[in-house]
Amino acid sequence: MNLLYRLDWQAFVVRSRFLHSVLPVVAACLVLALGSLIRWSEWRQLQQVEQVRHKALSEQQQASSAQVSARAGIREALVQATLRLQEARWRLAAGEDLSDLLDQLSASGHAHGLHFEQLDVLDEVKQPGFRQTPLDLQVVGRYAALRMWLDEWLGQLRLLSAGDLQITRIMERPGLLRLRLRVNAYQADGPVPEPSSLALLPARDEVLPPAIDPFSSWSGRIVREGLAGVPLAHLEMVGSLSRGMAFEALLSSAGRLYRVRPGDRLGRDEGVVVHVDEQRVEVRERLFVGGRWRERGVTLTLRKGVDREVKEDDERVDDVADGNDVADAIAGGNTIPR
Repeated sequence: MNLLYRLDWQAFVVRSRFLHSVLPVVAACLVLALGSLIRWSEWRQLQQVEQVRHKALSEQQQASSAQVSARAGIREALVQATLRLQEARWRLAAGEDLSDLLDQLSASGHAHGLHFEQLDVLDEVKQPGFRQTPLDLQVVGRYAALRMWLDEWLGQLRLLSAGDLQITRIMERPGLLRLRLRVNAYQADGPVPEPSSLALLPARDEVLPPAIDPFSSWSGRIVREGLAGVPLAHLEMVGSLSRGMAFEALLSSAGRLYRVRPGDRLGRDEGVVVHVDEQRVEVRERLFVGGRWRERGVTLTLRKGVDREVKEDDERVDDVADGNDVADAIAGGNTIPR
């Protein structure tokens, strides 16, 4: 029985086309699976190696991208630094030469009533990329004028460096000071184009006169405020008050009223009120112009402008400063509260 069963099964297998076609495929799959199992660990190791390599390449690419961005930033910074360097080289002389500087020196000194006793242009010194020209100055004037002149002249757009500054009092001419100063001017080598950033520079504030003159014995008792710091052209006489035969003038400045009597100080040029009546106020000013003292008479008339008359006076140098009544007077008059 068993023998017949086996013979039938073998005959079935031999005759089955399906088994003839499937058995080779199954055998191949078994062989392939067996080979894959044998090499699976090797392939897994290769995959891990490739993953590590891919990560390293990604990090390298990120580092390269960062370097490219950094180099772009460095190039931009280099361009900006070049522009700043070019602007700084232009500011050495502000597009001018030494003759322009001397013209400015003369004009600014004359505007402040200073007298130049000495001006020496020394030999220029060669430096890498620029030249330095020393100037030795000796100037005579009052402290307030010297201070304002230094602020304006040294604070110009052109680069000027000051050193070896010395201020001494002129004993034979009270009220005057002698300023000795070494100033270095600069000039770039070769032409430098004007930078476009000049249009963005803010305007300089007005230079105000100093409140105290440390070289004057009476300066500590006088406070330059109120009308003592206001130009006479900005004052207007609007009325007067009388006490018997004495008159006080009513002056208007910046919307405020001030009472002014003889002996009070007015204006920025050491003006002193010398006469007041119901129609006018007479002021005497002292200016040092062109190496000589000049006395200027100024008249403020009721609801009118300012009249000036200038007289030369070399004798009475310190009449204004030495008068006790003048020195102790209230600076700028008495304001009337509103």
